[in-house]
Amino acid sequence: MKKMCFGILLLILSGHVFAKNIAYLCADPDFKKGHEYREVALRKLIADRSVDAIQICWAQIGLTEPLWINRPLEIMGVGENTRIYAKTKFADNAAMIKFTHNASGSKVYNMLIDGRSRAAKGIEAIGLNGFTVERASIRNFLGTNFKNGSVGHYTEIYPARAIQIKNSGNIDILFNTIENIGGYDTSADKYFDGTSLVGKIHLAHRGIVIYGSFIGSVNVTGNTINNVFGYLDADAIHLQDIHCNTACYPGVVTNNTINNFGKRAIKIQTGNITVHRNRIMSSGLSDSVNNKTIGTTGAAISSYCLIYPCEGNVISNNTIDLQRAFRGIQARGPHFIGNNQVTIRSSHKTGRGHPTYEFSMQLYGGMTHFASNRIVGSAKNPHFGTTNYADGYCVKNVPLTDIGDIKYDCDARLPASVIIR
Repeated sequence: MKKMCFGILLLILSGHVFAKNIAYLCADPDFKKGHEYREVALRKLIADRSVDAIQICWAQIGLTEPLWINRPLEIMGVGENTRIYAKTKFADNAAMIKFTHNASGSKVYNMLIDGRSRAAKGIEAIGLNGFTVERASIRNFLGTNFKNGSVGHYTEIYPARAIQIKNSGNIDILFNTIENIGGYDTSADKYFDGTSLVGKIHLAHRGIVIYGSFIGSVNVTGNTINNVFGYLDADAIHLQDIHCNTACYPGVVTNNTINNFGKRAIKIQTGNITVHRNRIMSSGLSDSVNNKTIGTTGAAISSYCLIYPCEGNVISNNTIDLQRAFRGIQARGPHFIGNNQVTIRSSHKTGRGHPTYEFSMQLYGGMTHFASNRIVGSAKNPHFGTTNYADGYCVKNVPLTDIGDIKYDCDARLPASVIIR
């Protein structure tokens, strides 16, 4: 099963000068050994500390419980039938593959990871300095059903996450496909006994979420994310630092394609991030995706820090076309916002039927620099009716300590560097 690899193959797989011990786990030609054998074999290879990388070729591996990896390890897939999937129902908060504190430098490459709606999380990483997920396909993860459970025990309710990274830095999330991530439909803002669900973090579904207090770069590039849904809160890409005196996660979110998001396509709660050349769409007026309610759709791109302004953030050259979201770009604090094109086609109603206040760009809490942004179409505002209310702009100077949601009462003066078409 195990081979020492040198020469060209070594350089392609690892890029290191020294040889790596690469173990191969492949489908046997006559398929006499089933998925159970492969799960056992994979766990043995992960436990074997002499193995630096595992190449899974043309094999499907059904997991009955999570894989925990606590050392540097590369997991690579070869062949269109290569897949790791949830064979049985996972515990509510369990990730299919979890990398823990001693696994810095690990990588997942070219793998299909399928939750089959039997797991809430796909890949989880905690406390790593260096981690890569590249050219993977991660799909079909479903949060726990919060219609059932005991009152007051919200820790028993878990959201869906394709990739969740906590207290880690130097992260590369590159050219992956993420789809069908989300939670159950409540058709109300209340828990089954009438307790309010609003603001419960346990209901925050995410495609890619990177958060915590580890200082290290982030590169989220070239990913395709479809259908991250949820009734109250669901973001396709979410970056957030926690208790940092400076920006924890400098880096880029670039060249991603996002279609159908529950609340935000890209949410930034840190500084020194460049969000550019992303293509964001919310196609169709349907209130649901795969029978799951989309809910209150917010901004396509939101950059909003709580403790200090999101200094150094750049939002540029993004193309945004919204048929159901009601804000194109929302920013609080000093930003550079330039060369974006925002089109709003929505019906000014959320998935719950509530009226919205539609702004192509909503900016407040400090000086923001503009350059050649373009608005296509017209925004609607039920507070003012269908008048020419700044053609969709909402600009308000409020103290940075004011973190309330800005719905109206804005300065309607249009920055001179904005192009209306």
